[in-house]
Amino acid sequence: MQHLLITNARAFTADPANPWAEAVYIVGNRIEFVGSQAAAKAHMSAATRVIDAGGCTLMPGIHDAHYHLLMGALRREHIDLEAVKSLAELETAIKAYDPKQDWVQGRGLAYDVVAGGGFLTRQHLDAIEPNRPVVLTSLDLHTIWANTKALEFAGVLYAGESSAPGSEILRDENGLATGQINEDLVFFDAYIPQPSPAEVRAALRNSIADMNALGITSVTNMDGFSEQIHLYADMAANDEFDLRIQVPYSVTPKTRVDQILAEAVPLRDQYQTGKVRAGSVKLFIDGVIESGTAYMLDPYTLWPETVGQPLYETDHYNALIAEADKQQLQVKVHAIGDAGVRMTLDAYANAQTANGTRDSRHRIEHIETLHNEDLPRFKELGVIASMQPLHFSRPADNYFENWMHCIGEWRYQRAFRTRELRELGIPVPYGSDWPVVTFDPYLGMSAALRNTPLAAGERDNSDSLAEVLASYTSAAAYAEFQDGVKGQLKRGMLADVVLMDCDLFEKDSLEIVEARPLLTVCDGKIVFENK
Repeated sequence: MQHLLITNARAFTADPANPWAEAVYIVGNRIEFVGSQAAAKAHMSAATRVIDAGGCTLMPGIHDAHYHLLMGALRREHIDLEAVKSLAELETAIKAYDPKQDWVQGRGLAYDVVAGGGFLTRQHLDAIEPNRPVVLTSLDLHTIWANTKALEFAGVLYAGESSAPGSEILRDENGLATGQINEDLVFFDAYIPQPSPAEVRAALRNSIADMNALGITSVTNMDGFSEQIHLYADMAANDEFDLRIQVPYSVTPKTRVDQILAEAVPLRDQYQTGKVRAGSVKLFIDGVIESGTAYMLDPYTLWPETVGQPLYETDHYNALIAEADKQQLQVKVHAIGDAGVRMTLDAYANAQTANGTRDSRHRIEHIETLHNEDLPRFKELGVIASMQPLHFSRPADNYFENWMHCIGEWRYQRAFRTRELRELGIPVPYGSDWPVVTFDPYLGMSAALRNTPLAAGERDNSDSLAEVLASYTSAAAYAEFQDGVKGQLKRGMLADVVLMDCDLFEKDSLEIVEARPLLTVCDGKIVFENK
C-alpha cells in the first residue's frame, strides 16, 4: 500500500471548513491527513514517499463536468479543423489528409468559413475533394457537412430522411441535399469503416493518459449506452482506466417512457461504486445557436423567420423526465436556448408535482441564454447549472463572434449568467464539452476568469480563481452526488490530487493557461509525473 506525503504546498482544499493547508498525506487510495507540515510528520512511516511541492498549488484532481470520452477519443484521428478560417485553409487541410484513407473525416470546423456568410455546401467540398467521401463535423458537434460522394454513398442526395427525429438534411429548391445535416452526428457511421475493439481501447488509453497529464482524474460523461459503460468497466477491471467516470443512459426522442425503467435503472443498479458509475439520464431539448437550432423565446437576429424548435413534444418530454425522476435517476438536459431552458425547468417542476420534492440534483447543461424570469427558478427547483467556460470566451479565442452575430446585441444580458447563478447559491460545475473544445482545463479556467461583459453596461460574470477551482472540483463532485467521496482535500476522501508547477494564485488570467501539473494521483496511484 502506497504512502505518499506532499508537503511544503499551497494546498487549495475546496473544503470551506479548512480551505488551505500545507501538507496532504495519502495512504492507499484515501487521504489520511490534511494540515500543517509539522503535524503531517506524525503520520509518516518508513515506506512514505515525500514530495516537496516547493510552494506550488496542490488541489483536488480536476473533474471535467461535461465530457464525451469515447466520441472524443475516436475523433482524435480525424483532421483537426479548429484553426481553419477560410475555404482556402480548409482545402489545404483536406489535401494534406492521408491519401490511403477511403473516407476523409474532419472535426472542429467553424460555421463561418465561407466568405460573405452562408453555410458550407457539398459543392464547396466537391471542389476540394470530388473522388473520396468527405464528412466534416462542426466545432459544436451538432452539424455535419458532406460532399456529393458521401451523400450518394448514403443514398440521400436525391431523397431520404435523417435517422433521428429533430434532425434535418438541408435541401435546395430542387430537393437536392445541400451537404449540411443538422442534429445527427452519427448519420454516416453506418457507412464509414469503424475501428476495431483493440483500436478503441488504445484510443481510450491514450486519451486518458493525456488527460491525466493535465490533472484530470474525473469526468461526467454526457452520452452513454450499455456497451460503452461495460467497456469502461472492463478496462477498469484490467487496470486500463486511470479515470473516474459517470455515464448516463442516453435518451432520444425515440425513447419510450417504459425504457427508463427497463434499461436505465438496471445500469444504475449495476454500476454504483468504483471508477465507473451510472445513475442518470441525458437528453437534448434543442441544438445550437450557430445553426439556428437552439430553441429561443424570440426570433434569431440572423434568421428572423425562426426561433428554432424543441426536439421533443412537450407531453413526451415531461413524461420521460417524470419517469426518470420517479426512478430516482438524475436528469441532465442539454439546453442552450432560453426557450429550451424554460421548457426543461417546466419539466422539472412537473416531475416535482408528480413525484414530490427530493434531493434530485437535476441539471441543465450549457444555459447559453437565460431569461430573467427563469433565473430564480434554478434555486426554487434545486437545479444545477452546468456550464463550459470555453463556450463563453472572447471572439479572438474561438468561435464566439459568429455566436454573437446570430443572437443580436440586445440579447447579451441573457448570456452566460454565471455570476447571477452563483449569487443565488446555485452550484455551477465547469467542464469542457470535449471534443467540442479542448479538454485543457487551464484554458477553461482562463476563460472563466475573463467572462467580462459582452457590451458596455452589461453584467460582469467573471469568476475568482477560488470559484473557478471549486467549479472544477467540489462543485463537479456535488453535481454527481459524490461530494462526500471526492472533490476536496479532506481526510477520508478518495486520493485524487494534482500538484501544479506553480502557485496558481500568483498567476493572472492569461498566464494561467501555461500552468501544468507536476504530479497527478488518481485513486492513490500516480498516473502522471513530470520528472
